[in-house]
Amino acid sequence: MKKFILFVFFLLSASTALFAETTIRITNGEWEPYLSEYSHQYGLASHIVSEAFESEGIKIQWGFFPWVRSYQAAKTGTKWDASAVWWATEATQKFFWLTEPVLETSIVFFHLKKRKFHWESIDDLKELRIGVTRGYDYGREFMSAIKEKRIVVDITTTDEQNFKKLLAGRIDIFPNDPVVGNSQIRNIFPSEKVKRFTFHPKVFEINTLNLIISKRCKNARLFLEKFNTGLERLKENGRLDQLYKNLDAGKYDKQKNKWLDQSDDRYQIDIDNALGK
Repeated sequence: MKKFILFVFFLLSASTALFAETTIRITNGEWEPYLSEYSHQYGLASHIVSEAFESEGIKIQWGFFPWVRSYQAAKTGTKWDASAVWWATEATQKFFWLTEPVLETSIVFFHLKKRKFHWESIDDLKELRIGVTRGYDYGREFMSAIKEKRIVVDITTTDEQNFKKLLAGRIDIFPNDPVVGNSQIRNIFPSEKVKRFTFHPKVFEINTLNLIISKRCKNARLFLEKFNTGLERLKENGRLDQLYKNLDAGKYDKQKNKWLDQSDDRYQIDIDNALGK
């Protein structure tokens, strides 16, 4: 009997170790069409991450949180190993290993078409009401201007709320990625209101978005190597190009219901976290 108990204990220990080595736990958030619990494959960026790891035999357990919590949960490296996807800032690199870029993003200022808006420098914005989303980094120059009080910002918890405030005239401009912003506008408003939005063509921040893996995760180096290898394979075999074509076709636009392919155990989700328990 004693031998049997020891054998069962050995099997449980082995299976736990195997799970830890072949499953990465990644936090996520809402920034459709790149990242969303309500988009196909959880958005383009999540889909890229999933397929890169899948090609290397690594499964994913996803957890969706508000962005600040998503970052902090991954930073501890206890219940979560990594977070998708973030800018390659100096602050982030203190606590995380950064993978090769998952995609590139830029920031522009959205405004209503009825407003005549033109800008050349941050100082041109000092008389405007600028909406920002809590927990977001809008680039060194813009964030420095906030800290130095050269511009005044109105902080809100979500991008969607900022677009509603923009339509209501409570803010004048709102910075966002053009692909993300246009997708969010289409998902929030009826077509007649969508036509009222536009963005200034001047880009003020271009950066890459990377999967970040906690330096406290014991398998961090393994996951980093596996992801980069898998991502390179997606580029070489043309699969990455196909995923971008899916983006252009609107496949990752946010849906009314959460995306969960229950028949496919390659993509796992922490149901308790998804339900906010």
